[in-house]
Amino acid sequence: NLNLRMRGLDVLAALTALPLCALSCSNVLLPPSEHGVVHARTMDLGSWSDFELIAHPPASTEEFGYLGVYPTASRFHEIGVQMGVAAGMNTQGLSCDMQTLLKTKYPDQPTPDDDKEGVFVAFVCEWALKNFQTTKDVKDALKNTHTVWGPTKFSFDQHFSFRDANGDSIVVEFLDHETVISEDKNDGKNGFGIMTNEPPYSWHIENVKHYEWKKGLAAPIIEAPGAFYPDHRFIRLHNLKGGLEEPKSNKDLIMNAVHLLNSVTIPPGLIMGTDSGEGEGEGDHTIFGMVYDHTENVVYYRSYDNQSLQRVRLSDLGLDEIGGAKKFLPIVN
Repeated sequence: NLNLRMRGLDVLAALTALPLCALSCSNVLLPPSEHGVVHARTMDLGSWSDFELIAHPPASTEEFGYLGVYPTASRFHEIGVQMGVAAGMNTQGLSCDMQTLLKTKYPDQPTPDDDKEGVFVAFVCEWALKNFQTTKDVKDALKNTHTVWGPTKFSFDQHFSFRDANGDSIVVEFLDHETVISEDKNDGKNGFGIMTNEPPYSWHIENVKHYEWKKGLAAPIIEAPGAFYPDHRFIRLHNLKGGLEEPKSNKDLIMNAVHLLNSVTIPPGLIMGTDSGEGEGEGDHTIFGMVYDHTENVVYYRSYDNQSLQRVRLSDLGLDEIGGAKKFLPIVN
């Protein structure tokens, strides 16, 4: 798709003008419940605290409306404010979350002669939320019709979590120039409903299995990881998630998600034990947190300056109106 490729080049120019920062984010799907499908995430950065919500109605009957979050910058506004959506959910209950995975190596950009269309990495969430209803749809497209490509001249290393209203999840990574899609069963055996950052997702799965093996020994001594490194956050969410009370209502389910968010929220300041890169000053801290209710089509968010949950119902945003006006709301910090 020439349009996707050309837009990718425009955003590539915009990204090169922006300060680079590490995104040490956490993402967790709550255990299966009769009260809904709910997951939560943090956005953790060493710099760049300005983000905005966008309500994006469909442009045609073949698209879906969505609520997204994107970083604001003057260059982004010059090329279209919907660019670079880093998180969001559409009217069908499909969500997309972009998070950093260092040492990512993207496939090559498709040429006009290739049998697949190219999607620039900054547009993956926008592309998925507009076009698909389920994680299976996304998986099929990435296997058969589309290739995600990214910059090679500077670091913009990302991987993605997709979750849907059925409770299904996939993690999409780009390793050694290949697209790697992992199904997350969220069954406590071959998937734990969690994604953080590096190393790759498969490493974290084996790490949790090894952790559980140690717990099953006759005389175990098990550490409770307390730092904010990706493996610590992954294990901590796994431990806390396994001990949650069974929710008796949708509200209980949302509150369980908030408690998990609290465990991986990084305060501002010089916090030790984060995976901040050299030159990031005071290092990573949580810019905002989000809770997605895939069943009720509701998104909750909070910022580090305002920890009170703000609720946005997708049904209130006119997201079924074809060609409707976009709406914007700053996530104020």
